[in-house]
Amino acid sequence: MGDDRSYRMLVLLEDVVEEDTKGDDSTGESQKAEVPKATHEFVDELILPFEIEDMDKLNKWFDKFDAEICIPNEGFIKYEISSDGLVVLLLDRTREKVASQVRAFVQGTKIEGSDDEDEPSI
Repeated sequence: MGDDRSYRMLVLLEDVVEEDTKGDDSTGESQKAEVPKATHEFVDELILPFEIEDMDKLNKWFDKFDAEICIPNEGFIKYEISSDGLVVLLLDRTREKVASQVRAFVQGTKIEGSDDEDEPSI
């Protein structure tokens, strides 16, 4: 399996930007819409242990990822999966330590991945 066809996960830390409630109301709605609600800091790029075309492995992997990483951190973690092989994972800054758990999970499943070839698909 080549890394160029594998899913890649970008891990970002998210900081919510406090809204400035003081100040004049002369700024229009168009200016308010431009103010970011959060900032993001790049933490890591991880190569996931399956290729873009392998939807069964993707589903199985994310079921396990949800159970072990996401559910215990519900409300502080979110991700989006694109069809072109990119996964963007956002972690609340208060759960920064979870980034190392995600890294360990990905590394652990890469090792296990070679043993899972004969398992039935979901």
